[in-house]
Amino acid sequence: MIVALAMACGTPPTPTVAPTPTPEPDPRVLLQRAGEELLALETVAFTLEHVTGTTVLFPGLEMSGAEGVVQLPDNSLLEIDAEALLMSAFVEISIVTLGEQAYMTDFVSGEWRSVPLDTLPINLAGFGETLAHIVEALDQPRWVETVKVDGKDSHLVAGVVTSANLGGLVPRVGEGFPVELELWLDLASGLLLQARITGQVVATDVPGTVRLLRLREFNVPVSISPPT
Repeated sequence: MIVALAMACGTPPTPTVAPTPTPEPDPRVLLQRAGEELLALETVAFTLEHVTGTTVLFPGLEMSGAEGVVQLPDNSLLEIDAEALLMSAFVEISIVTLGEQAYMTDFVSGEWRSVPLDTLPINLAGFGETLAHIVEALDQPRWVETVKVDGKDSHLVAGVVTSANLGGLVPRVGEGFPVELELWLDLASGLLLQARITGQVVATDVPGTVRLLRLREFNVPVSISPPT
């Protein structure tokens, strides 16, 4: 009787329908797009920060950070912050590459010297292609969340690579070290905005070394000239 009375007094309430959850993005599709964008780069600026640990450049000289600009395929300007342990002094090292030519400042005198490409601590030739190969090598990729990086909405995708996968960027890379990789990919453009690299990359790294690579100023015209 109560139910009949309630129905007679008005329209029964509309059942509540639970919203359909939005499916998570496919991380492999995101990585493929990021790789394509990296391969199409013409210029890019970057910073590399050591959150924990350092990179041994030469015996007694350890890098704490670096910043630079790359004009693809093989022109670059790099500024390295390092510490000379025996001198207990912080030093800056500048490197310019123009095709097959490389120049580096002496960390003691500051004078420019012509040096072989294979002696450089970082290889920036083919930078976009190198990063694309690293992104595409990500194993067990998983989408984590959507988050802002420098005010831009981005997908965070995480996975693992081996240290050998980073050999195109780090000439003296170690073999067989597992490396955790977190990538922030711009929602709008698909570009790689930031990468956090956790683990040993070279044999002299301390366990748990964390490096943070940030990319910016994509395809902004630059001019890189020989040092004077």
